[in-house]
This record gives sequence, structure tokens and C-alpha cells, in this order.
Amino acid sequence: MTKYRRLTVEELDEMQQEFIHYLVANGIEAKDWEQLKEKDESQAQLWIDSFSDVVIQKVLEGVKYIEHRTSNESKLFECLPDEIRLIGLRSEEVDLLDSEELAAASLNPGKVELFKGVKKYSKKREDELFELLQSGGEISDGKMYLLLKQMV
Repeated sequence: MTKYRRLTVEELDEMQQEFIHYLVANGIEAKDWEQLKEKDESQAQLWIDSFSDVVIQKVLEGVKYIEHRTSNESKLFECLPDEIRLIGLRSEEVDLLDSEELAAASLNPGKVELFKGVKKYSKKREDELFELLQSGGEISDGKMYLLLKQMV
């Protein structure tokens, strides 16, 4: 059972060398791995789950910004060590996924509501970030967050 989620076949394929190193670091050579997969598939799956957790944990530790965007609401998060900061946009009139509409709306600020907030993590930081990503958020470079931060 994983803490986060099992990596997909595609993700595991991309990380094949890292997985091999992970197994070797845990005392499992190539021939041992092949035998394990044949004789005890559930144990092999546990090793994949364990590797998946290590990889996802490492990714989550490095996350600085997350965006959760829909056509009528954009939530941009700055993920600090002890708290998460939010700057958001909401509109019933402007498609916030359309950059041209959004740019035009900047000339008529009444069409877009800007909101912000800050909260301490109620769980471990990485657990909250994982939940945010699972609910449709995406890791971002933070450019949009930083642009809006200058405006407010």
C-alpha cells in the first residue's frame, strides 16, 4: 500500500535506472528481482509502491507553486515550508483559461474578482500538496502567481 500513489507504467519506464539503483541500494540484484516478480508478485508490488512513495515524496518536497485553474476560477498557490499562500481570480463573465479574454478583462477590472489568503498546513505539507494535486492542481513555475502578487 502506498502513501501517495503507485507510479504509472510510463513513469516507471522513465525512471527505470533510478528504480534499479533503488533495488540495488536495498540489496536486490537483477536476478533477485526477476525471481521475486515470478515467485512473490505481491512482494514485488510492495517494492514498486515503496519506490513510488520515495519518488513522489521527493517531488512534493521540491514544489514551490501549484495552480488549479478552471474557466471561471484560477487559484495560484505559493507553497512555503509552514504555510500556503493563495492568490485567486474568479469570474462568471470571463473565461480565465483564455489569455486574450483575461488580458481584455484587465482593462475592465469589475469583471474579475481578485482574492487572496494564507493558511498554515493542517497536515504534513507534502500530504496537503498531494491532495491539491490529486484534485486537479498542477505544479507550476510560479510566474502567474508572482505577476498577480505584484498587483495586490
